[in-house]
Amino acid sequence: MKVKDVLVPTDFSANSLRAIDFAVAAADRDGEVCLLHVIDSDFINRLSDEGFSEAEPATTRMRRRAEDRMREIIQTYPEPRPRMESMVVIGKPFTEILRVAADLDFEMLVMGIHGMRGENIEDLLFGTTAEKVLRAVRIPVVCVPDITLQ
Repeated sequence: MKVKDVLVPTDFSANSLRAIDFAVAAADRDGEVCLLHVIDSDFINRLSDEGFSEAEPATTRMRRRAEDRMREIIQTYPEPRPRMESMVVIGKPFTEILRVAADLDFEMLVMGIHGMRGENIEDLLFGTTAEKVLRAVRIPVVCVPDITLQ
């Protein structure tokens, strides 16, 4: 089964890169794979609050780095392949993933999962980004597990 358009959230970890591989293989050659990177607004606020950087310059640098990284990733996939696009947004990662998936009417979501729960108290209480997305998304989701944890 090939799908027309796939959204792939990425944090540039090895496992999220594996999710991109899966999405490219699953997408129809006439389809589209859209890479999404979310700059965490809470992280930006903490940087500013702690005096490391003002919010605007930090956001600009992070956006530029993410856009450059996604261009590099896309260039590693030779033709023929599905069309590949990228976008960078700012907000809470799970909220933005859900918003983009719904607003742009993607057929499928593919995301890497870390496979470990409870790395910090917030994950124990509220769940990981992937778990939050899984609970609320209304399209099929493929979760690519982290093979290094096996």
